[in-house]
Amino acid sequence: MITNVKLVFPQYFLLYIRSRINVKNGLVSLVLWLLLIIILLHFAVKTPGLFTYSDSPFLSNSIQSVRADKIVTNYFQIGNVDNLYVIINSSSYDQALQEIYSNLYLLKNATVITPNDYINMLKAEYISYLGLNEKNLSSTISQIYENLTRLKLYLLSNFQYFEYQLNITFGLPLHNFTSNICPTYKENFNKINGSLLDKARYAGYLTFKDPFLFYFGFNNYTNYTLALKFLIQFSNYTSLIERILKTENKTSFSESNIIYNMTTVFNSSFHKGTLWFFIINVPSNESLTNINQFIESLKNAYVVGHLAYYAQSAYYTQSNVEIIDITTIILVMILLILLVRSIIPILILVSSAGTSLLLAYSLMYVETLLGYKIYYISGLVAPPIVFGLNIDYGILFIYRYFEEISKNNSDPLLYALKNSIKGILLSGISITIGFSSFILSPSPLLQNIGIALVTSSISALIPAVFFTYTLLLLIPQRYISFPRKKLPSVADIRQRYLYKLSSFAVRHNKLLVILMLVSIVIFIFYFPTIHTNVNIDEILPPYANSLAGTKILNQLYNYSIDYVILYGNPRANYTLIYNLSKSLIDQGNLVYGPMSFGTQIIANNTNLYDHFHQGNYTLLIVYLKYPVFSDGAINLTDWLISKGFLVGGDNAQRIDIVNNTVNVYFSYTLPLTIALIVIYLFIILGSILLPLRLSLTIALSSFLGVFTVTLVYTSPYWLSPLVIFALLFSLGIDYDMFIIIRLFDEMKNEDDINNAVIRSVENTGLVVTTCGLILAGAFFSLMVANMRFLQEIGLGVGVSILFDTFVVRPILVPAIISILKKYNFWPFKARKFLYT
Repeated sequence: MITNVKLVFPQYFLLYIRSRINVKNGLVSLVLWLLLIIILLHFAVKTPGLFTYSDSPFLSNSIQSVRADKIVTNYFQIGNVDNLYVIINSSSYDQALQEIYSNLYLLKNATVITPNDYINMLKAEYISYLGLNEKNLSSTISQIYENLTRLKLYLLSNFQYFEYQLNITFGLPLHNFTSNICPTYKENFNKINGSLLDKARYAGYLTFKDPFLFYFGFNNYTNYTLALKFLIQFSNYTSLIERILKTENKTSFSESNIIYNMTTVFNSSFHKGTLWFFIINVPSNESLTNINQFIESLKNAYVVGHLAYYAQSAYYTQSNVEIIDITTIILVMILLILLVRSIIPILILVSSAGTSLLLAYSLMYVETLLGYKIYYISGLVAPPIVFGLNIDYGILFIYRYFEEISKNNSDPLLYALKNSIKGILLSGISITIGFSSFILSPSPLLQNIGIALVTSSISALIPAVFFTYTLLLLIPQRYISFPRKKLPSVADIRQRYLYKLSSFAVRHNKLLVILMLVSIVIFIFYFPTIHTNVNIDEILPPYANSLAGTKILNQLYNYSIDYVILYGNPRANYTLIYNLSKSLIDQGNLVYGPMSFGTQIIANNTNLYDHFHQGNYTLLIVYLKYPVFSDGAINLTDWLISKGFLVGGDNAQRIDIVNNTVNVYFSYTLPLTIALIVIYLFIILGSILLPLRLSLTIALSSFLGVFTVTLVYTSPYWLSPLVIFALLFSLGIDYDMFIIIRLFDEMKNEDDINNAVIRSVENTGLVVTTCGLILAGAFFSLMVANMRFLQEIGLGVGVSILFDTFVVRPILVPAIISILKKYNFWPFKARKFLYT
């Protein structure tokens, strides 16, 4: 027979300590608690400011994106910096640039890249690609090479504009200028001598400053497929420059005028109306607080980039934490007033819960001193967990105290502690064990969340027993019911519905169990079809600066970057690299690599081979046409990873953290949670069927919560289903254990398990209902947040707890217990301590 020493020892140890505390010692204890609260408050207020919002600290070295980023940094000297993309609404370029420089002091080691800087970088890269020496080129020719390259990229990105040029250049002369379309073209056409074709071409060039028009005529200008193919494949810039120079000799236009007009076209990617675009390089470890201060200090500006997203998320999360905490307190107070209807017990419960939250945040602060990074999800779920669990335990304790007072026991507080400590400890230890499975997970992110969950569960347990006992010890019984004359009755009229529900469940047990099993099967098949998202707007309010900037930036510049790594040198992988580069370019992306420059495929061997080949690795830098973390960027990056390429960058890290965390949780952590809980309860209860039944009913509640979130939000955030399951498979143990402990008490004098389970639900149902409403209310408080992810968690967990409270515990639990009868306790008889 397995002994129950582990639970019995702390039970009687606590009873021994409590029995030695009198009123005098209780005052000392209260003073110590107040001193502790003052100390805790100092550390707790600092904790929300330490939250970590980036996923990257929780990526292990075995993750493919981490390996890729290390290769890019070590071999190609790219990395350790991130980009902030700034769009400023200003009347002039100089004012926009001055706005950035006047606030740049807020960022450490930041470097501004202006449009001119960027063009010069492209110029250097392009001349290097041509294998030319810039010293041997005149500044004009060098500028033309650069401008032609960027003009080609612009026309490919805005092909409809090229179609418009062709129609004006070659269509108007054929129709004898019967319309007033484009009078500038007509004026240029009339001042040029030569054949009709020459006049059309030169007039088109002078009007649009586009020398690519020279390669078309009256017989092919409407063949847009040919035109697009021509632009993609064009590489004979030497011939094109000769045509430009000849044209300049025929007209009064100077070379500098050509450059000025063409640069204006190129700068359109960095300038649109009154919007000016700049890039700021910042260290990868730049403070999110600094970035957010920079964002807030800019006037009429938008800042975009994954660090900007995280900084904005941190800013709005801080404000949401305050709102959520206040809402939780108010909502819990309202529910307590409606359910308990006595001020003193309510103040005791809220004081205990507040102390627990201070303790939880203070412990997290101490953990950060030991190297722990608080993932913001961990910090956000702590308040509702702590409040819910602490008040659950406190209500169980206080209601038992009321019950002992009504029995006229000589020491009702001691008896209340003795009779409630079993349920509190059993539940608390079970929840802590369930949460500890996260710490044993191979996922660094789940380990991080697990530490916060275990900290929260322990923090909720300690004040619920010690602090609550101290307050009850010091408050005379005659004041405990204030403002009512009598104590709240443990035999409330609200218990009638519990008696009726459990009796109904026992009578129709088989039908109810069949419906439950069918529902679980349906949910199991439905669950894999749920489409989740990783959109950044889930963790930002819709009015966030970075989200508004993303919509604008997406029209100006391709800024989502993937680093694609291939093993081996470019010559050995020529066909693979060529086809991949062409495929990505055909999809509208820019690719810089050994065989491509932006949108141009390079078929011949160039010195770019050496530039993009270091060690035994070949690098392709892909500028995606989608914003970072968007569905398009994630899908394209995921496609690259699925093809076996090593991919680095922000999108790849996002995919890896999502896939790793979700796969590890559902394939490893969740089964481990269930196994640990089942083993622990088997050791304590001597039954294998009770914990297995518990797992089934919690699974049903969890599935329902996820289904509700999917029904309301269609595509939930990727973490939402995981968090719902994680919380329910620990928090859901509470109410079941209250009923099971009471069942053992009722079976002392009752052989009929049906009557015993009905009375158990009836006698504990009021506590379970109260606790369920409080815990659900604590999580529903998350829905006041202006971030959809928090709203999803609040809705999912809240609905699951309500279903567990009003359907599972009073209906399904009695139905299953009444069917299993004596087999509920198979293979061993229940432990002796449960009857004592």
